[in-house]
Amino acid sequence: MRIFIFLFLSLAASAQAADFPVRIEHAYGETLVQAAPQRVVSVGYHEQDFLYALGVAPVGVHEWFGGHAYATWPWSEPARSELVAMPEVQRGFEIDLEWVLLQQPDLIVATFAPLDERTYAMLSRIAPVVGPPANFPMWGAPWEEELRLIAAATGKVSTAEKIIADLDQRISAIAAQHPHLQGLSGTVAHFAGGQIVGYRSEDGGNRLLHRLGVETPATFDQMAGPGGNFTVSPERIDLFDLDVVLWLTDKPARAKIESLPGYDALRITREGRSIWADETLTGALSFQSPLSIEWALDQLVPALVAATDGSPNTEATE
Repeated sequence: MRIFIFLFLSLAASAQAADFPVRIEHAYGETLVQAAPQRVVSVGYHEQDFLYALGVAPVGVHEWFGGHAYATWPWSEPARSELVAMPEVQRGFEIDLEWVLLQQPDLIVATFAPLDERTYAMLSRIAPVVGPPANFPMWGAPWEEELRLIAAATGKVSTAEKIIADLDQRISAIAAQHPHLQGLSGTVAHFAGGQIVGYRSEDGGNRLLHRLGVETPATFDQMAGPGGNFTVSPERIDLFDLDVVLWLTDKPARAKIESLPGYDALRITREGRSIWADETLTGALSFQSPLSIEWALDQLVPALVAATDGSPNTEATE
């Protein structure tokens, strides 16, 4: 039995070693990863989820929001626990280069990070860096392409493709089970600083709605800036009077939206077409990782069905 285990582990190690060296092409150029990385640091906002999904335990991660232990939300906590990962956590919006250096990484993952040419160059002096997927706007690459880049750099290509195929199959099955969602207008929205925030169709949340059949208005793409979103004054809430709106906001912000002049007269109000995501669903839809999407679907789909039945008596709050 011991001989069998030894042979299995040896074969697995050999197969992993055969994947290296590998060249990773991304938005900032090309990165050579010479060998299977042992100390992976994520400097982006959600890449820890991707690493956990692939079975990789990072030694350092970057907190986005939420304040959870190890910057790990409930949907990825089981995977983190299984890997016994206890990464150091960097807080703050910008990448802390000194903190990264202290982690002694042999791979830096920055596929969804506040990265520019200068920061990329400085990180590259510490360890090989995997930047965001090429040919997409900043913060706008599909999660599948992020996963493929991270998988190639960590020797987990076959694992990534199975994750993508399984989740694609689940989403397609859900869409087929709810044909009435096809062609509906809808979007993800937020409320902050007294302004309504809208997002382009390539935003992660809107991309997921699209997969389920709900289409973001084309005008939102025209209004969105380089960061992928736009803001309008509360007087223009009519822009969001769609078949369904998924509000990623907290209870105080919800109260402000519901108190806006004219909100009661909107169709989304009369027919109960607003979905009010709680903190965890808001986080999951913001993270847009394979783990968070898998978790979010359980909460989102029933809420979508309730919000699009045309009845104000059906509660669509997650």
